[in-house]
Amino acid sequence: MLSLISEFLDFSTFFSVWYWVFLALAWSSRTHWTLGAPFDSVVRAEKRGGRWEDDLDAIVHAMAARFAMFMQHGGPWVVGIAMFLLAGLVTASVVTQNEMVRGITAFAVPMMIAEFGDIRLALRIERTGLRGYDLRRALVWRRFLNQVTGLFSLILAATLAVITLVQAQQFAPW
Repeated sequence: MLSLISEFLDFSTFFSVWYWVFLALAWSSRTHWTLGAPFDSVVRAEKRGGRWEDDLDAIVHAMAARFAMFMQHGGPWVVGIAMFLLAGLVTASVVTQNEMVRGITAFAVPMMIAEFGDIRLALRIERTGLRGYDLRRALVWRRFLNQVTGLFSLILAATLAVITLVQAQQFAPW
């Protein structure tokens, strides 16, 4: 029974096309939606103004208020638990050198960095009340930083894949 399960559940993370598809889709979605606002609405607000700009401001301010409320009620606990889990994940990745744990680490750590950046922007919006051009500029900059973080995630995953391949001694270039 165990061999049947392991046939269907292949834990070779880096050598599965589904891992790379998942990684690409997750980061594509992450960079498209910044603080709950799709990037196309940021572009429309820039081009058309008026109602589109008001809608963007409303969406982003609602999400910023939500993030601020969550951070006021349990922020330090959530950050502490998230850091504890990430530290455990990174430690398990280094100690066990398990491919699946490395794959999850290559995804989770940069994703949390991007999430903390979004939370920081939400708190700034809530504190300063950014609107209009300044809000759009902040959202575009946050999107760019999320894209850079996603690129780092892909490079980290590829590097860990090469390390896993070399450690498994399945590939010897010499």
